[in-house]
Amino acid sequence: MDGAGIVGTGDAFDANLQRREGVRRILNRHTGASTPMGVAIFALDIGLYIAAIAGILFLQPMWAKILLSLYAGIKLANLGALAHDAAHHNLVVSPKLNEVLGFFAFLPGFFNWALWKFDHHHVHHPNTNGSHEDSWTPMSKAQFDALPRWKQSLERLWRNSYGLGLAPYYIFRRWGRVKVIPGAFLPKQFRAAAWLHFGLVATYAVGFIALLAMAPAYSGTSSVTALVLGFAVPFYIWMTLFSLTVYVQHTHKEIPWFEGSVDRRTAMPHEALSLHLDFPKIIKTLVHNIYEHGAHHANVRIPFYRLQQAQAELNAMENGRSVYQKFSFKWLHETLRDCRLYDYENHRWLDFDGNPTTDVIVTDQQRADLFRYGKGNQYLARS
Repeated sequence: MDGAGIVGTGDAFDANLQRREGVRRILNRHTGASTPMGVAIFALDIGLYIAAIAGILFLQPMWAKILLSLYAGIKLANLGALAHDAAHHNLVVSPKLNEVLGFFAFLPGFFNWALWKFDHHHVHHPNTNGSHEDSWTPMSKAQFDALPRWKQSLERLWRNSYGLGLAPYYIFRRWGRVKVIPGAFLPKQFRAAAWLHFGLVATYAVGFIALLAMAPAYSGTSSVTALVLGFAVPFYIWMTLFSLTVYVQHTHKEIPWFEGSVDRRTAMPHEALSLHLDFPKIIKTLVHNIYEHGAHHANVRIPFYRLQQAQAELNAMENGRSVYQKFSFKWLHETLRDCRLYDYENHRWLDFDGNPTTDVIVTDQQRADLFRYGKGNQYLARS
């Protein structure tokens, strides 16, 4: 797919706007949360996570403890997907119940619920693929060259083509900076709630880690085993999976990034900035359809359990505007290798030496159209 396949032209602005509103209206048939389904899936996921931790503590075979440790990390990622839906008030019908379920879904993964909602609703969705600080925002060559050598080395680690930097990147660049402790980036009106939720997360973290450390007092598991397999490994798996998810959702050789104001209503709709990463249906279901991301950005009201149908309908409607990719480890390796820096002027991906690794994604005329209409988005905020 070339640039012409995903971006409209200035002459077609009114037609594009009408088409965009038509897309939203059609996708609205997939909106509407189900409280019984949302509660049942939440209960199942958190129950399986708790069962995995209990198995680590009370089962004797080490192989069983290790397998359950890996599984606990996967369930943390599942709970994170549910928290994402709850933050959009899509998991269940009641806004208050969404808030409660979202908070408890993120708590075992040590995420600050209030910070997540600010960053996701007020930064990420309205400014998708902008040059603001977001997960996996690519640097320009000039920005990379201006870094001290040690920071350049870290950037090379984060974007290692074998995925070795996925978890370290998210732990140090995102989770530690914007997902736990409120910082100077946070507007004043959000700080009280963010500090309250930080206190709740910190209290839970201290209690949970203390419970694991005292494992010899109530189980046959040592403190070291309990802490490594009950905390460290699941958390690292969770960070790896979450980092991978937010990376592939908006990084692709056909997906552009932008500096400045961009019209996200017509010329560059959200699904052209988000990847539909295709997996076998069983995997889609197990990961709560988190990779049907184009449909989610096109209409944030769609619950995750209806995203498969919505994404298929969107793909048919958009006639190539949605960016589609069938998952393979070969594709992931090539994307990590080739999408390292971004040329914001010419709209193409670069390697760390500044060599282009892709064709130009957005033509000069299309880029002029994008900025001619100024800032715009089709996101309906949920705060």
